Amino acid sequence: MKNKISAILFVALSFFTLSCGEDYLDTAPTNLVDASAAFLTTKNAEAAVNGIYRLLYSQVTGGDQGHANHPAQLYIWDLMADDVVLPNTTNAWNLTDVRWVGHRTDNNVSTTHPYRMYYRVIANTNMAILNIPNAAGLQADRDRLLGEVHALRGWAYFNLVQMYGKRYVAGTTNTQLGVPLVLEPILEGQPRATVEEVYLQINADLDQAIALLPSTPVNKSHPDKEVAKGLKARVALVQQNWALAETLANEARQGVPLMTPAEYQGGFSNITVGEWMWGVDHLEVHTTFFWGFHQYMSCNFNSTVNRQTPKTVNSALYDQIPATDVRKLMWAATANDPNTIAPPGGIKPQYMVQKFRLEAAAPSTSFPGDVVYMRASEMYLIEAEAQARQGGAKEAAAQNTLFTLVSARDPNYVLSTNTGAALIDEILLQRRIELWGEGFRFFDLKRLNLPLNRNGANFISAVVAGLFDVPAGDVRWEYLIPRAELDANRAAVQNPL
Repeated sequence: MKNKISAILFVALSFFTLSCGEDYLDTAPTNLVDASAAFLTTKNAEAAVNGIYRLLYSQVTGGDQGHANHPAQLYIWDLMADDVVLPNTTNAWNLTDVRWVGHRTDNNVSTTHPYRMYYRVIANTNMAILNIPNAAGLQADRDRLLGEVHALRGWAYFNLVQMYGKRYVAGTTNTQLGVPLVLEPILEGQPRATVEEVYLQINADLDQAIALLPSTPVNKSHPDKEVAKGLKARVALVQQNWALAETLANEARQGVPLMTPAEYQGGFSNITVGEWMWGVDHLEVHTTFFWGFHQYMSCNFNSTVNRQTPKTVNSALYDQIPATDVRKLMWAATANDPNTIAPPGGIKPQYMVQKFRLEAAAPSTSFPGDVVYMRASEMYLIEAEAQARQGGAKEAAAQNTLFTLVSARDPNYVLSTNTGAALIDEILLQRRIELWGEGFRFFDLKRLNLPLNRNGANFISAVVAGLFDVPAGDVRWEYLIPRAELDANRAAVQNPL
């Protein structure tokens, strides 16, 4: 095995010994760092941690064009739900995800790649957490770096347990199986921890991150204290800890402006927009060619996928957006409209995405575009939902929180008078509209214990292979554990088939 950080940091689970000799982590990011020097100083440690961020979007970690690391998971999770629609079967990328086949096949890239990717993040953060306290440098730098890797480890486990574990059920012991907890650089495979144990670790990591991180980020590609609070607010929402979700979401969004209508129409590809809290600051030198988010989701990146099978919105959802709402412009109102932005020679179906757009007039295959992981609007939605679910006097607070967000999108929006379930439904509708294509809908359906329902909209039976309904609580809401992991880690067991 090579004495490279890329080899040494990827053996936290026996699953990773299958390919630990490959150079998966570009830490400098363009040079490999000798393992003995990786954490000698805080400057060296910074290079190693920066490599983790690039790991999340680079094309060197396996997968394929349609499953290109974390940004791809964002559109995959939405394709698996009920709001992002494929208009045809011309280009076959991600059809197995749409049809709920890939994640239920234990040797499919839809199952194996995210498992490998997030555990690689965990393996790297484990090594960083072990070594950064001894790195030569300023204590403030050590604290910040430790805060970042704790945030990343908690976030990675949050993704994994939502995918491969059963949903969290508040008020129970949650002894259902989650995912293996690996908290130090070891080679031995570990049994699957319970969902409760995984969430305890997620919260412990995020608490550490909140305690250590400064409020001013080094770069928006790096979590700061507010992003860590936003991540913990997400977790609290899933755990139905409404009071904590409300508090943390409110704290996370302080001082972060909402997009203006002009910014909202700007293409969602520029991390400098004030509302963005965390995302990929994608430098053109780090090209992903056809392995990236915008190569599959933008309206103007000139890829075969975008020309032949552009993403569209659920027509029933689109019809619920008022004409005065700027978000109505995020999709094409009619088919073949000359004003619809599309790649040269691309089709222009009704409801075609216009939300994601690269800023270059004619994007080349090297122009990557930034990718959003967290925005302030999500925090408003978490806060409003958490307030509404507490009921009583909190309902008025929820109405006002929702008004602040939606009135920034629609000047004709009036303060809601809904209460109870109707208010919660209104907030969830706004969440679907606001966060479309950003990776939330599959997990929202799972946490809310709602069924998949693709009926009464523009879903085509041939595209979804007749899959219009999946009941709440069905075993198909859980990804299968990869066969390679089960073969290498005898302590792990499979999910129900």
